[in-house]
Amino acid sequence: MRRGDNRGDSRGNGRRSPRGGGRSPRGGRSNRGRGGHSRRHPRQSAESGNQRERIAIESGDLVFIDQFMLANPQFIEKMAAVLDEAAEVKNDVIREYGGKVISVTRGTYRIDRDPFAYTIVVHPEGDLIEASELVKDATSELGEVNIDTRCLAMLDRELLDDNSLLERYQELWFGGQDKACRDLLRDNGGAVRYGFRRDGDELAVFQVPGEDIICLWPKNIAELTAQEPEAQAAVEG
Repeated sequence: MRRGDNRGDSRGNGRRSPRGGGRSPRGGRSNRGRGGHSRRHPRQSAESGNQRERIAIESGDLVFIDQFMLANPQFIEKMAAVLDEAAEVKNDVIREYGGKVISVTRGTYRIDRDPFAYTIVVHPEGDLIEASELVKDATSELGEVNIDTRCLAMLDRELLDDNSLLERYQELWFGGQDKACRDLLRDNGGAVRYGFRRDGDELAVFQVPGEDIICLWPKNIAELTAQEPEAQAAVEG
């Protein structure tokens, strides 16, 4: 099994929804939010998260992975088993569990998540960006990231060598302390952002050629933008 033998049972969320094709993230935007399902407008929530979240990359390897995987006993065991192996071996384990590793320049990165365009743009801190324009320039396809818990973890790959950190995260996760898990990642230079659907996303990963700018959007983005207003159930974060 690609991403662990019992991941659905471990967290009580084994749901998978049909995915469509389509890679263009430049479908029409909507000004509609989630109605009565959100305490504040999704645009406000997204902007708050954009201002708050940072990723500190010291190793030069940026990891995107479902937040649950950092608590998955199988994933933790496999990462511990390859602790002394080459980076490529560790990257293979991360891919096996639905994640993606991308080489970037060391430094601090910010995240621009747009719940209406269904895009996430990761870029070096200090850059003045226009996310919609960067998405158009992101033509180098890198692969995909699979998330089922609505939350995407972004972190330095070296954090995955810290078994005690993963064990602490696992303890918090299975204790039902999701927020404490996210705070633990943030305290260690990582970040967590929502995806775009409650039942999970398969996110395509693209890069602006020659730049440390990574763009993610749902592989079925054309389907999402066509399914208004249902598809516009943008989540906070």
